[in-house]
Amino acid sequence: MKNHLHLLLIAASSLAFASAAQAQETPAADDSAVEVAEEKPDAAAEMEFLKAQVDALQAQIEALSARTAKAEPSWKGAPQWVDTAGWSFKPKGVIQFDAGYVSLPKKIPGAVAVSGTSAGSGVNTNNLGWNTRARRLIVGAEGSIPGGFGYKFELELSQGGVNYEDMVISYQKPGSPWSITVGHQYPLSSLELLTSNRFTTFMERAGNTDALGYGRRLGGTVAYTDPAGLWSLAAGIYSEDVANANVARTGWQASVRGYYSPVISGVQAHLGFQFQHRQAPTDAQNIRYRQRPYTQVSGERFVDTGAIAAKGDDILGGELAAIYKSFHFASEYQQVWVRSIAPGTVLGINNATGTANFALSDPKFRTGYVEVGYYLTGETRGYKGGKWDRTKVLHPITDGGMGAWQINARADFTDLNDRVAPGTVLSGTGMTYINGGVTKGYEASLIWLPIDYVKLMLQYAHSDISGGPSARAFSGFVTPAPAGFQHKYGVDAVTLRTQLDF
Repeated sequence: MKNHLHLLLIAASSLAFASAAQAQETPAADDSAVEVAEEKPDAAAEMEFLKAQVDALQAQIEALSARTAKAEPSWKGAPQWVDTAGWSFKPKGVIQFDAGYVSLPKKIPGAVAVSGTSAGSGVNTNNLGWNTRARRLIVGAEGSIPGGFGYKFELELSQGGVNYEDMVISYQKPGSPWSITVGHQYPLSSLELLTSNRFTTFMERAGNTDALGYGRRLGGTVAYTDPAGLWSLAAGIYSEDVANANVARTGWQASVRGYYSPVISGVQAHLGFQFQHRQAPTDAQNIRYRQRPYTQVSGERFVDTGAIAAKGDDILGGELAAIYKSFHFASEYQQVWVRSIAPGTVLGINNATGTANFALSDPKFRTGYVEVGYYLTGETRGYKGGKWDRTKVLHPITDGGMGAWQINARADFTDLNDRVAPGTVLSGTGMTYINGGVTKGYEASLIWLPIDYVKLMLQYAHSDISGGPSARAFSGFVTPAPAGFQHKYGVDAVTLRTQLDF
């Protein structure tokens, strides 16, 4: 724009100089008074014309400058385009590479199988030992649309396939506390689940996410958020994962979640709850709970209920968290009630349970965790809108600092046993117990954030396991329980993650 102004000034000066020179070169005459009187209107008109030209060029330059400002991106981890009309666009992505080691089970008394690939047949040793994995390779974009609309679109490309992450359209009228989100999204299942995988303090979310089969579903969420930001209440109804190719797609879930997040004496508090009602698909009315050893470099599930014939389940959970300067605390607990199908139930013409086992009564399970963490370098864990958010690095290595260093510890448990007892499993045509097993996990992690968008994590996890398919080492639930139905053993896992997000 400076170059345009310089050209305008030069042009204006040249025209003014030429006009002055022409006036000086006009020969004087006796009737000069008459000639001067005749020339004055011409000079004034010429100056008015020149002024109009300068104003027109200036307007063109301002319009060009405004268009250039709209197209020029800002930077927020990635280029971001924003204009005054309400449009914005920002590419985004996550890269996570994991490498780790999961040990063989230790201290298993008795003769227990150590081979096989199905629940109840022992331990699949091919799933243990050293392994690597591209945990997530996510690409997508997000932004806003005039009128209060927003969008997010993400694809997950790891493991040689394409999966679907958040793909949503949102609406919130400017200034309104109400918001609507429609599309493929996480239901209102827990604090950990709703927190982005970029900001978790451990390799995987808490055991409830894996054990209870949480995942994204296609549906809609309506939320009311207090304008002061103190509390929020949301409800949603969702069908199934969009990747499910089944035409029927009759499974669904209804959820409600609320939280209260005041700041008390410098402490950011969080108190929340959630309730979920899940309905199994009519053509596969069963439900299964199982869990990995706090890492996905192994696919082994040491606790596993197998498929239970059921219409669905109901889950009630509580959330408690706090942040004080560099320290944070988090805890969740969830209780599960299975709405099982009784043995001998006559199903509808289009209904089926699949290869599931029937329980004599409705099983109940439980899961929860307690976590603490501390930033050694003075940062505060990010928190926004009732979930964990990005932590701002105070002294990144780009400024000569050492980045952010955080240590974390967690105790996590999942109990998938229901009325476990030795003796005969069968009673009529149903099970008298479900021995899915109990896992108690003890985790520790060290996180380094050299800059805001790069993360390296080292994690150790020890699992104490009691019962479950690997301890029982027999197929199915319909044989007498072995003497070691509560066999106990341990598993260790060490994992390293390298992460980049933008």
